[in-house]
Amino acid sequence: MVPRKRKSTTDEIGGERHHISAEDKIARLLGLLVVKEMKKKTDQVPLLRAVGFEVYEVAAMLGISENHVKVADHKGRKKRNAR
Repeated sequence: MVPRKRKSTTDEIGGERHHISAEDKIARLLGLLVVKEMKKKTDQVPLLRAVGFEVYEVAAMLGISENHVKVADHKGRKKRNAR
C-alpha cells in the first residue's frame, strides 16, 4: 500500500484552493463518523448526500471525483428505491 500525502487545511474546488473553516472540518468529521463502518466509498456516498453534504464536499471527504460522487449517489438512490 502506497502512503498518501497529508492534505493541508485547504481544499481544491474547481481548480481553486479554498481554506476549510473549523465548522467545515467538524462537519466532515461527523460525516465520516456516520459512514466509518462502511467499507465501500460508493456505499458511503448516498448516506453522506442524504445527511446534507454537497457533491463537492463528499468528493473532498472521500478523495474521489465529483462525477464519481454523482454516479454513486444516483446508483445508491436507485438501489434504495428498488427495495
